[in-house]
Amino acid sequence: MADPRDLIAAFHTVGRPLLLEDAVVVEITRPDLEADVYTTRLHTVPLSGPGPVRRFSSGTSDRGLVQSGGVRALLRATGDGPAQLWAGLGDGLPRAVTDEPLGVLDAVLDGHDALVIARDPEPGRYGTDPDVGPEAEAPRRITTAQYQANGLGYTLDRPARLLRVPLDDEAAAAPAGGIPLPATTEVLRLRGDVREPRAQHGRVSALGPAVEPGTVADLRTAVWIVGPDGAHRLDTGTLSVGSHAWLDRDRVLLLAADMGPGHADFVARVAGLHLHDTRDGSTVRLTPEDRCELGGDLRVVDGRAMCLETHDGAERLVRITLPGEGGGQAHVEALTPDDWVVTGWDADADGRIVVTAATPASAGDVFRLDPDAEPVPLTALPGPDWSRAHAITAQTDGGEVHGWCAVPEGPGPHPVVLLIHGGPFAQYTAAVLDEVQVLLDAGIGVVWSNPRGSAGRGRDWGLAVRGDFAEPAARDVLAVLDAALEAHPALDRSRQGVAGGSYGGYLTAMITSAHHRFAAAIVERGFLDPVAFAGTSDIGMHFGHAYVGTDPAEVARQSAVARVGDVRTPTLVLHSEQDLRCPLEQAQQYYAGLLRHGVEAEMLVFPGEDHELSRSGRPRHRVARSRAIVEWWGRHLGGSGPAEQDA
Repeated sequence: MADPRDLIAAFHTVGRPLLLEDAVVVEITRPDLEADVYTTRLHTVPLSGPGPVRRFSSGTSDRGLVQSGGVRALLRATGDGPAQLWAGLGDGLPRAVTDEPLGVLDAVLDGHDALVIARDPEPGRYGTDPDVGPEAEAPRRITTAQYQANGLGYTLDRPARLLRVPLDDEAAAAPAGGIPLPATTEVLRLRGDVREPRAQHGRVSALGPAVEPGTVADLRTAVWIVGPDGAHRLDTGTLSVGSHAWLDRDRVLLLAADMGPGHADFVARVAGLHLHDTRDGSTVRLTPEDRCELGGDLRVVDGRAMCLETHDGAERLVRITLPGEGGGQAHVEALTPDDWVVTGWDADADGRIVVTAATPASAGDVFRLDPDAEPVPLTALPGPDWSRAHAITAQTDGGEVHGWCAVPEGPGPHPVVLLIHGGPFAQYTAAVLDEVQVLLDAGIGVVWSNPRGSAGRGRDWGLAVRGDFAEPAARDVLAVLDAALEAHPALDRSRQGVAGGSYGGYLTAMITSAHHRFAAAIVERGFLDPVAFAGTSDIGMHFGHAYVGTDPAEVARQSAVARVGDVRTPTLVLHSEQDLRCPLEQAQQYYAGLLRHGVEAEMLVFPGEDHELSRSGRPRHRVARSRAIVEWWGRHLGGSGPAEQDA
């Protein structure tokens, strides 16, 4: 049995490719288990075809490379400090040109200036006064419904704002310590976060909240245009904008979803491409309302829009041809295969397109896309021999449910674990998933699927769990599990486990309250008590109410804590101490309920981690988590071979 440490150490991610003249620069992130950090380094690969992968920058935490007009800039963190903007001219070495107390989050170039996003800490907080530690800060006065964010903490006392940083020849080319840092100018400050800076067609713009935070949740994000006379917001009605790109000075393309008349109806809202004309204030949707789920970074390349599309188990790069003057719908063309997860892309007016993607055979590689040809791999980054997934389809009262199954090597019989994803408006894919590989290496088969409530199948599929948060999805995931057991006799029907995180943790808990077929369960970072969730989660003021309603009887019917007395399945409860999405109290209440009703249970709490532990937690904590999971399954399911031999 392989140690999860080895697999996690080998699991890399690749993203943000940037086309150069004859090469591609990409970010490669790897966990460093000895230092217990992640390194992100820039590398180049030849554009012509497979070739050597070479270091491009000297830092160990470099990302966000941009270049324009002889200026090259990136975000770099050194030592224990946050990332700052580093810039250089021509082939000159970059130097730090910002010293923001909480670091720089994003940057674009505007001529020989940079536009950067940085958080502005309230005086006396977050280390701005060396004599005042976190425990001695002044109390926070909270008057809004939304005031915290998972992975960050309190938000309104350190809002992100847009700054302009001049990168004149002297400042950008000077050696470190040679002259003072350039003076920054604040160009956009809102009471709430600013993100996605743009400098296109003579417009400077960014995304920010459509209204000031208030006592009622308003989920709209709007485009703010910065001009000589200040900033003004584009009125796009009930839309919440996820990304924007200017077609010309007057027209801007938007990836946006409609939040409804109450401005908070987010459930299964499908983001589409819209065109807003600043001359008359009109906004028109260009892509279908249902099955075209767009997202990611929106850009205009040679007159056509490009972005990502969530599509039935894939994240595809799509190119969108806009309708003519007569109107109509845009034409959406998928450029990548239906079993890839695209993590980044770049394209230019010469028709060159490169992507970074995870595939069924790779955790991440770089590919060139040529017209009317198969993608050309530019890298073959080293990693384990990943096990490929087998597609599984099941029929339920909701329709056809799609999923996958992976079976360990050897004749078996192998125990099997049903994995359930979070969201619920999210999806699993066929691409390499470290959590699947950890179980396979332990001799455990894995089944995973996209039940009703998931993304990638349109709005109706996503809405199917509203008001009935567990039952439709439970029927779907169990049907896929049964189909996998039928299709793969090497999987042992007598040794089944079920596990999930976030919504998947919730669905796991609800399934074990109604079904007693499983030998063990793992409930991770779950939405378990809707009543407490409403007042403690960073999304508590809208998420639970939107899905389970507010009627006390209906809330109780859909509450895992309320139904914990029906559970008989030994359960491991995993949670993170700093989780603000599903706060620790959710796990504590559920764990206490299990013990109160005599169920075998354990709880594992990770200090300092938030809701993203399994994806981006400290490397050593990810190893500890995986080891605990393997140990739990080994204790309750055994390994490959007859169960009686696994004492």
